[in-house]
Amino acid sequence: MHLRHILAAADDSPEGRLAVLIGARLSALASARFTVLTVAQAVEAPGMQAKLLQDLRRMVYGELAKIDGAVPEPVLAVAAGLPGIEIGRYAETEAADLVVVGRKRRSELQRLLIGDTADSVARRSRTPCLFVKAGQEQLQRVLVSLDGTERGMAVLLAAMDFTRAIAARLHAVTVEPAYENEAEAPRLLTGRSARLAQAVDDLRQSTNLGGGEWEVQPSIAGESPLVIQRGRVVDAVLTEVERSQADVLVLGYHRGGPAGVIEAGSIARRLAHDAPCAVLTIPL
Repeated sequence: MHLRHILAAADDSPEGRLAVLIGARLSALASARFTVLTVAQAVEAPGMQAKLLQDLRRMVYGELAKIDGAVPEPVLAVAAGLPGIEIGRYAETEAADLVVVGRKRRSELQRLLIGDTADSVARRSRTPCLFVKAGQEQLQRVLVSLDGTERGMAVLLAAMDFTRAIAARLHAVTVEPAYENEAEAPRLLTGRSARLAQAVDDLRQSTNLGGGEWEVQPSIAGESPLVIQRGRVVDAVLTEVERSQADVLVLGYHRGGPAGVIEAGSIARRLAHDAPCAVLTIPL
């Protein structure tokens, strides 16, 4: 995951403006090209595309004025269609390495009636997506959720690349099932978690994170960048997000699948919706 081209999907909402701000800052940190895309359902009326570009330019440069220091000159683009479809399509066509999208909190009823754009983008995108929520601008502490599989290690490598690019701090979490005898739980470590802890520690010893750094924490695996939680996966990961005050949660996200109620969907979909921080989805 090398950040050479960052795409921010924007509208005039607080979340859309934040996507521009975060995208510009990341582009400056990574010395990447920067594009801002807005999606409208129809741009066929005479003068509509020109007006959309004018409004987008005004909004984008208003956000860029808030940033100290130089930022890349943005490319501005307008697409017609549904945001959940067109954002991923544009990212793939234009070879974006990261898509930054504002994350709006909706009730279950709202998601049933009007859908969830963030979920739609994540399910369709072949490009990693960073979902940011209004009020959160810091991206200093990165937490990656691992399941111990080979594809989970690919998610860790992507998280390392992201951490390196933005000079952040990184640690990982995995979740063990709860034991009936909770008194024994802190002293027990399964083979899966032991192997995962060793793999993470090997990467820590052998990999340079550039301006970023590993965050080593005490756990039942010893002093390690891997924290082992127990219980239900969603609850345990969110507990670690809050305990560590993570700014970004990185997780693998399966492409495809039907739209629907987030609560009835996958673990990744629930985490992406419920996490109190920004979420970076790595397509699987």
